[in-house]
Amino acid sequence: MNEENIIVSKQASKQASKQASKQASKQASKQASKQSRRLSWVDVLKGIGIILVVVGHVYLNRTVRDWLYSFHMPLFFLAAGWLYKEKPILTDIKRRIQTIVVPYFSFGLLVLLYWQVIERRFRDSDMSFTESLIGLFSGSYNNLDFNVHLWFLPCFFVTVVLFNILVNLGGRKTAYIVSALMSLIYVILSMPELLWGFNRVFKYIGFYAVGVSLAGRETKIADRKIGTGVTAVVLLTVNFILSLYNLTTGIMWFVTALIGVAAVILISQFINENRILQYFGRISLIVLCIHGPVYRVVVKIISIPLHMGTDAVREKFLLAMLVMIVTMVICSLAYEIIVRVAPWMIGKKKVKVL
Repeated sequence: MNEENIIVSKQASKQASKQASKQASKQASKQASKQSRRLSWVDVLKGIGIILVVVGHVYLNRTVRDWLYSFHMPLFFLAAGWLYKEKPILTDIKRRIQTIVVPYFSFGLLVLLYWQVIERRFRDSDMSFTESLIGLFSGSYNNLDFNVHLWFLPCFFVTVVLFNILVNLGGRKTAYIVSALMSLIYVILSMPELLWGFNRVFKYIGFYAVGVSLAGRETKIADRKIGTGVTAVVLLTVNFILSLYNLTTGIMWFVTALIGVAAVILISQFINENRILQYFGRISLIVLCIHGPVYRVVVKIISIPLHMGTDAVREKFLLAMLVMIVTMVICSLAYEIIVRVAPWMIGKKKVKVL
């Protein structure tokens, strides 16, 4: 009888252990799936964002431009905040130099040389090569005439490094309070252009802080397809109306931008996985860095057989969309080459092939 009890006890113990292991495995799988879902929709968000950036720069339509400009850059700061993880100050600075500063100077110098040798002959500019080079090192919007879209990287670098320093020194609450105060200063004070876009940090750090505060709180509305669609449409409509009436300054800048970003977040969570959008999200850095000179060349090539001026091409919606698509394809090809030949240019390490 004792032997039977021992056997039954062993079997029960085995069964319980098996069940616990199964449960743990299920939990881990669920966690991994949740993590994968989170990362996939954030890539979709960045993919939509970078397409809107290119459209905003290519398509010469004041209404569309004002609408897109009301939220498309805050979107990237908020998305980056969503993925924030606290790191030791020096570790974070080192990583940010590799992933932001190195690409900034790599593409900055590359485009500056192209500008000096080729494009400057076809476009008016009062800035000399020396002034442009100084502008590149100053990271100032007003001195990046050869590739003005690069302003984002110095500003982004200062924003993310500053926020992490604040978290390290005083915790997240301190970082949130300082970010809110900086946003308030942007609203009430007119600031001059500062080195490395520091004046623009006041404009965008609030969105980064919002992203950090929302991390891990994905809304369940994304699981309700109809509800998500309706909410996103309503928010985009409100955002469009506010931008139409130019309610994009002062405190309304933050309100209008957050409404637009919230709409795109819902759309991204609704889509969740889309190979093309996720891919563009992952290569958004290189698109940002080179789409300016690329689209200008594409516009010029299209304008010649059509006997149209470059601005006339950009004013036509279908032609502007064609330019955008070709530009994105060329940027994708550039990424595929660079990631194999010089991955350090985009902040990546070379993968060793065994």
